[in-house]
Amino acid sequence: MLTSLGADGLKFIIIFFRVASVLWFLPIFSLRSVPLPFKIGFSLSISLLLFDVVTINVALNSDPYFMALLILKEVFIGLTISFFVMTLFAIVYVAGEVAAIQTGFSFARVMDPFTMSQSSVLEQLLNLLAIMVFFAIDAHHILIKGILLSFRELPVGTLTLNEALMNHIVGLTSKIFSIGLKIGAPIIVTLFVIEIALGLLSKLIPQVNVFIEGMPIKILITMMILAFSLSVIVPNIAAIFRGMDTEILRIMRFMV
Repeated sequence: MLTSLGADGLKFIIIFFRVASVLWFLPIFSLRSVPLPFKIGFSLSISLLLFDVVTINVALNSDPYFMALLILKEVFIGLTISFFVMTLFAIVYVAGEVAAIQTGFSFARVMDPFTMSQSSVLEQLLNLLAIMVFFAIDAHHILIKGILLSFRELPVGTLTLNEALMNHIVGLTSKIFSIGLKIGAPIIVTLFVIEIALGLLSKLIPQVNVFIEGMPIKILITMMILAFSLSVIVPNIAAIFRGMDTEILRIMRFMV
């Protein structure tokens, strides 16, 4: 079967597997509500756009074991890029989770279609906000540019694993909580002050059930602070996505 495809067909297959590995595991395209034909068609469309501008220096042949090895390498590269993009969305998710725990929204969790796990309303709200910002600043174009740069920086068949790559991935993961706290700082700090105020109130007036009475107060203040701080939160989320292609290029250099 591979012999009938020719060099161009084999090249297209290699490109398709890297592109599909990136797109299929993103929080946006990994939803069950997104039809499988759309995922395949979109991956084929991006692969077709990149076909003429991607150069493959490896001599492709119809040996199934050789092609399987190349495909596995491309899938690993695509999953690495996808993991990095998922890390960016996880930053916003962490900010919403910390704020939800302080507010009390974490007591009422529902199924989140984006992560396919139980999450609070506040976490889902920030996830939707991150997706809206992602498309509003054309970050999907930046992602496609990053995929193109990955082919130029890391040609097909030149993948190598080293300690520097693992350390860089661990470093990216460690930044999830620090940057997430910065994004949710307006809500988190305000709720911390409210907690102190309610604690003092419980000491002054022990008859007041602070846990029951303070819950609606914290929810109201959270919604107000979230509305007023959108002008700060949205630019911070946008700044995370804008440097995506540069970071993808840096990750590719660790694999050469």
